[in-house]
Amino acid sequence: MERYPHNYQKYEDYIFPPDEVEIDDEKYTIYKARFNNLFELYDYLKSNPKTNNRVFTTLHSISKGSDFAGKPYKEAVEDLVSEVDPGYEEFLSLQRDLDNAGLKEVHKYKLVRTVAGGHLNIPAYSAGNPLCYETEEKVRSPKFVRIHVTLSYYWGTTKKQVLNRAIIITNVLKALEKAGYNVLLNTFELSMEYDEIVYIVVQIKKHGERMNMAALYKTLCRVEFLRRILFRILETLDVKRAWEDGYGSTCSANFTKKVLHFGSNDIFFDQPREMGIYGDDLADDFEAAIKHLNLEDKIDVEKAKKEFKKDVQSLKLKR
Repeated sequence: MERYPHNYQKYEDYIFPPDEVEIDDEKYTIYKARFNNLFELYDYLKSNPKTNNRVFTTLHSISKGSDFAGKPYKEAVEDLVSEVDPGYEEFLSLQRDLDNAGLKEVHKYKLVRTVAGGHLNIPAYSAGNPLCYETEEKVRSPKFVRIHVTLSYYWGTTKKQVLNRAIIITNVLKALEKAGYNVLLNTFELSMEYDEIVYIVVQIKKHGERMNMAALYKTLCRVEFLRRILFRILETLDVKRAWEDGYGSTCSANFTKKVLHFGSNDIFFDQPREMGIYGDDLADDFEAAIKHLNLEDKIDVEKAKKEFKKDVQSLKLKR
């Protein structure tokens, strides 16, 4: 009988020992992995960590066909650090300007003492202080918003659903940043099998950094990121249940919020079908997603739909 790989002993920066959590009075074993960028993820996979052959008698990260899993495993690994493919330009062309009154910049004011101008401060003037005038200066007041994005989805999700959700996510993120929001982005897989949970974090944006569009494209647009890369990470964890049959189920929004302790104002991008994203029409998918997120008061949906339809038609004509 083969032993479990115990990769947390060799890769302690990336893989962590199993832990116990309690959700709704039920106990679960949680297996965690964390990568701070795509380069760390690449280094881990290229080192050929041991796989859990007790549970995964077949490594579906390698064996699944391209129709389902996208590019072959080795190519998917190299893509983590290589130049983006031609599809990246098309992806960028579908980034819209989603400005709306609900997303305008928020400002605060501070009181500044000056030599002249503004209102005279009598006590300061009487004391002979040259800075005896007061005026208000507008100061940009950054607002923080935490956005969580699940990187996993059920087996029947199509490549078009994955792509449309990625386009919607990046447009919303850019709109929030342009409006002065400091976006904290958490991208992860949270899946479960019976009483086991797998939590894999792949960080693609650090606090205070601007969006890395290439990293967003590589993680969100390509089905092979889940079905090759994240599947392989799962295959290297010490799980014990029957994960090989489907590689677990993506956790529901309600369960995810409890495990990860979401704040009341956090935004969560669920798997495509849970957001009404079906891959048939980008404009309709965008409208459904914005309604799901309750952002109709912040984003001009009709304007965005018209622009998406125009852009999609233009891309069709170029092909």
